[in-house]
Amino acid sequence: MIKYIPAIAILVSFLVSAQMCTSKQELNPVEINTSCFTQDSLKNVSWQKDQLTFFQQPKSGPLRVVVNYYNNEYFLTNENGYVSSPMSYIFDCSGNSLGKRGINYNVFTSGSKEVVTLLEGKY
Repeated sequence: MIKYIPAIAILVSFLVSAQMCTSKQELNPVEINTSCFTQDSLKNVSWQKDQLTFFQQPKSGPLRVVVNYYNNEYFLTNENGYVSSPMSYIFDCSGNSLGKRGINYNVFTSGSKEVVTLLEGKY
């Protein structure tokens, strides 16, 4: 019986961990209508339009413009596989990049939720 105690302890700790994972409350869906990023803002807000124009130059490659939700804020993400510093192309509603905000890129990508894709294309 004593030789089974470690196995039982491992099994119990696994079951407790599994229960904790399933009992976590799901996040409420993020409502895009409260975001400062829309199809129209890409055309009408000067700094958003400038960013979009930069990535829509010939031979710029694939572009995906996504709205992410992180720490109760919306962020505009310009995804392009050719950029060497992707955190420089993620902005808050005021146009500040992750770097200016002091937000770590890896922390952002692991903790953010993709809300909507505003644009996708190849240039």
